[in-house]
Amino acid sequence: MANSALNRRISTMRQSFFDEGILGEQFIHVERLGDDDPHFLERVLTTYFRESTQSIATLQNALRSPSCNPGALERPLHKFKGASASIGAIKVSNEIDEAIHGCRDEDVERVKAAVRRIHNEYTILRRKFEQYFQMMRQAGPSERAVRP
Repeated sequence: MANSALNRRISTMRQSFFDEGILGEQFIHVERLGDDDPHFLERVLTTYFRESTQSIATLQNALRSPSCNPGALERPLHKFKGASASIGAIKVSNEIDEAIHGCRDEDVERVKAAVRRIHNEYTILRRKFEQYFQMMRQAGPSERAVRP
């Protein structure tokens, strides 16, 4: 009985990612890639979070420079967007788009505001996934393969 309650919580949490617009369809495709490996999704997202932490730090450091050239940030932003889009992180991707537009307009303040929002959306995503994976580990390997 406890496992079925946990499975419902996992299912509800997973659905909340979509209901809140945090994740999109691409996430489902990533999940399906790991159908044979219950640890696949966690490994993919762990890599994403590690690389994204570095991307955000790089952007923040560049924006602190008084001689910041917004155009020079476009390339790292596109790379970060590609990684975010590949896992279906919609809110993060949308904020990256805003930062890219700020770069094209050479509007440093717009880029700074967008990078703050990127960091915020990234933090929300990461915390939610930490909770999600903690519940998945509690459910055990056999439960991980069951997707709502």
